[in-house]
Amino acid sequence: MAIGWRAVKATKKRRDIKMKTKVVTAISALLLCTAVATAQQAAPMYEGHRDQLDTNDNGSVNRTEYQTFMSDAFKKLDTDGDGSLRAADVGQILTPDQFAAMDRDSNGSVNQPEFMNQVMADFAKADRSGDGQLQ
Repeated sequence: MAIGWRAVKATKKRRDIKMKTKVVTAISALLLCTAVATAQQAAPMYEGHRDQLDTNDNGSVNRTEYQTFMSDAFKKLDTDGDGSLRAADVGQILTPDQFAAMDRDSNGSVNQPEFMNQVMADFAKADRSGDGQLQ
């Protein structure tokens, strides 16, 4: 029995929404963890977050794993594919002040280099030992 195109389309849409929700949740948690780590200089990465990023399963997240995840996250958040995020795209993840801090050229959008510069600076601040690993 053939599945109708509407059923296939609805299934794909549910899968896309589920994936976007996971990405938004993971990014929110990561940004919160790195912000807390920056503020407290001692916040550990939670196991569930680490498991999502630790692609080599060594129990920590290295700079490359984090950078790859965040680069992919940017692409998923950039729903219109124009290479930039607007406050509406990340309103569930970032406060207006966080968005403004990331928007280095103050043009009302965050391009991928601005996004990556910020998240990698957050990684460096969260890497208390300086070994390129988040525990």
